[in-house]
Amino acid sequence: MKLQEIINITLINLLENKFKVILTSLGIIVGTATIIMVIAIGKGGEEDVKKQFEGLSAGSIYINLNYENPGLDIKDIIPLDEEKMQTIREDSNNISKVALSVVGTTEIKVGAKEGFESVVGVTDEFSDINKLNIQFGEGINNEHQEGKDKVCVLGDSLAQQYFSDSESAIGGSIKINGKTYKVIGVLERKGDGAQGVSPDQSIFIPYSTAYKHVYDEKTYIPQGVALVEDLNKVENGIRDVQSSLEYIFDEGANNFKVEDAGSKIEAALASSKTMNVLLMSVATIVFIVGGIGIMNVLFVSVKERTKEIGILKALGSSGKDILIQFLLESVLIGSFGGICGIILSYLLMPLTKYLGVPVLFTIDGQIIALLFAIITGTVFGIYPAYKASQLKPVEALSYE
Repeated sequence: MKLQEIINITLINLLENKFKVILTSLGIIVGTATIIMVIAIGKGGEEDVKKQFEGLSAGSIYINLNYENPGLDIKDIIPLDEEKMQTIREDSNNISKVALSVVGTTEIKVGAKEGFESVVGVTDEFSDINKLNIQFGEGINNEHQEGKDKVCVLGDSLAQQYFSDSESAIGGSIKINGKTYKVIGVLERKGDGAQGVSPDQSIFIPYSTAYKHVYDEKTYIPQGVALVEDLNKVENGIRDVQSSLEYIFDEGANNFKVEDAGSKIEAALASSKTMNVLLMSVATIVFIVGGIGIMNVLFVSVKERTKEIGILKALGSSGKDILIQFLLESVLIGSFGGICGIILSYLLMPLTKYLGVPVLFTIDGQIIALLFAIITGTVFGIYPAYKASQLKPVEALSYE
């Protein structure tokens, strides 16, 4: 039998059993869509992690409270201050800059607009270390710190939310806890930041002002950050910071956790990859179930078409021809399921956006999913096709 004839017979059988083909390929459709979504979510998650940390200096070292320490008692904490941070800088040949920040959420008001927003008290070098660039106006400087001035710098998103646009916010005023602050600057749009701060949605004020007018020193504990400009010496910088903390706080050094930006990125990416593996495992199970469905339907099809196979063999078709016909049928069902799965994944895109899940659809992901679908159809179709090819013409023709 010619290949063209085998293809024609296969297509006729599939077209005559459209409903059965659709039901058979459901597992493959779901599996294909799942793999595409898994890859898209994985890629989206990795891109989201990169965006969250892209503005951070790879040489940043963060000093936060160590909540993993069972002996931590916030009431008894001796906090970091500017003098201690200067000691950390002076004790190390690897650290070039240090800064402090205190973060909290408080009530603000701009004209008739009110809300609760993140207000961050920062020392001078915080912006340089975290790459917070000024878009309009000016940043917080040493004079503002010394005078405990009521001035602020707004994140771009927040400036647009409370003013007509970012530039018009300059010179405007904003009330924080009932006190009026002058807006002196607006940051460039940045994305997520570190230490619980989202720059685009935050208000930055002088560190000294924060503790004088906004936050209670006993309730709000400051966070420290140091910068190592030579990336090859980040580990040395971490050791220097830990050594300084032990010198400054003695046994209380265990109350602080020291980590660098690179560790944060690696931890976030590792978490994202773990989730990808889990979702891919689910997709694989779905594919196996779909493949078993194809195998089952093909076995039923072989039973139903036993006489047809007998007639084909009696007319001169070889076992190889029958094998190719049923295997081709399985491959086409897998391919059909793969294509429908790709279409389904595009239909699910609006849902992922609505749920706020970061996704990044790629051609590579779609090709991989389609190949999985075709391979599944092929692998699970081999045995039923082989069984069909082994039927003897006499037995097949006499089958009831």
